[in-house]
Amino acid sequence: MPRKRTSEKTREMKKVIASLFARSGYHSTSMREIARHMGLNQASLYYYFKNKEDMLFKLMNDSMDEALTTLEDICASDLSPVEKLNRVLSFYTRYYAGDQDRLVLLVNEINSLDREHREVLRQKERQYLHLIRSILKELTDERKMKPIDSGIAAFAFFGMVHYTIKWYNARGAISVEELSEIFLEIFTRGIMR
Repeated sequence: MPRKRTSEKTREMKKVIASLFARSGYHSTSMREIARHMGLNQASLYYYFKNKEDMLFKLMNDSMDEALTTLEDICASDLSPVEKLNRVLSFYTRYYAGDQDRLVLLVNEINSLDREHREVLRQKERQYLHLIRSILKELTDERKMKPIDSGIAAFAFFGMVHYTIKWYNARGAISVEELSEIFLEIFTRGIMR
């Protein structure tokens, strides 16, 4: 039971910390401010995290791992390449546009990490790219995709989703599910024969 409470507490802390970092910026958010929002004294934070950079890295690394697991499962499935692409694009849009704090950190704060941590995350970014390109290659092999460079197509999709931090409001007129469908329509109509 104590372990379950600790993981729930850590999950709650990560949500609060992500919100603070996303709203105020990593460098402008102090450990004192984080502790105050958590209702803890500052020393208690060190039970959960080594330091402020450890907080940022864990937030980013955990979210990338969670998404990668889902994307890898989809890519390893017996689905057709078209269905794999649809599922990957829908999941990625919902996952990141649906949690803008997480996306703000991944897009804006990666350079706040030390070189070792940045490289861990860059490797995961390369895995994302590899997974999408592998689906696009399957589509090309089946002659279902226009002759478009798979790297450019993948980066165009990432850019489309990542830029939502500038304009998308999850509490606005378009739900994240609707946004996912719109992006899927725009992207697949653009690359598919």
